Amino acid sequence: MSDSAVYVYGIVAAGKGRPSVNTRGVEAARIRTIENDGLLALISDVRGESLAAAREVRAHWRVLDEASESATVLPVRFGTLLEDEDAVRAQLLEPNAQQLKELLRELDGRVQLTLKGDYDEQLLLRQVVEESAAVAGLRDRLRSVPAEAAYYERIRLGELVAAHVDQRRAEDTRLALEMLEPLAVATREEDPTRPDAALSLSFLVERDRLPAFNDGVRKLGERFGDRISLRYVGPLPPYSFADIQLDAEAAAWA
Repeated sequence: MSDSAVYVYGIVAAGKGRPSVNTRGVEAARIRTIENDGLLALISDVRGESLAAAREVRAHWRVLDEASESATVLPVRFGTLLEDEDAVRAQLLEPNAQQLKELLRELDGRVQLTLKGDYDEQLLLRQVVEESAAVAGLRDRLRSVPAEAAYYERIRLGELVAAHVDQRRAEDTRLALEMLEPLAVATREEDPTRPDAALSLSFLVERDRLPAFNDGVRKLGERFGDRISLRYVGPLPPYSFADIQLDAEAAAWA
């Protein structure tokens, strides 16, 4: 491997103006573009050192986020390095040209909005007890039983609570989709990663429908009230909807 390489952030369509990116990329490098057959690659020169550092990951996302403000961007996997500009054209842009152009046309004028929600854990547990006679009864029984004598009952209580939370999570996710899916082109749902996670959804939305979608999220928050704290992020590049595996990425230096 040589002392320097070309780092690739994403791909945009040529002919619609070059995206404006003033933020610095990985290793604080300046961002530039190279063109090949109607495609532009967002790149920078790097030494290829410490690319796994958290600051470099943040730099990667900042470049994509800023570029997406003025263009539709297909994100390339973090850590994609090629030898030089000729390699970017020959190994990335040319062999994937048809796939990239089709996806850029499909995503043109659309952005990703991400909505996550977390339960108020204490409020959630109180509601579980109020709504489930089985949970309330077993909880009351365990209060009068020594801990060492109620091992399996405590496991059972945990299972009952988890099942009730799963049901509530499914109902809350269904409500969110009923209210927001009609305002979006596509939706992706992710599995919860924490016990207090209520929902994790990504939406592909037309830029001109952003005000309507924002209003939909506001109304959803009103429906949830204090039960769920929402985190709403976007507009973003279509990370969850650019379902591509580029040939060059498999051979890229990471």
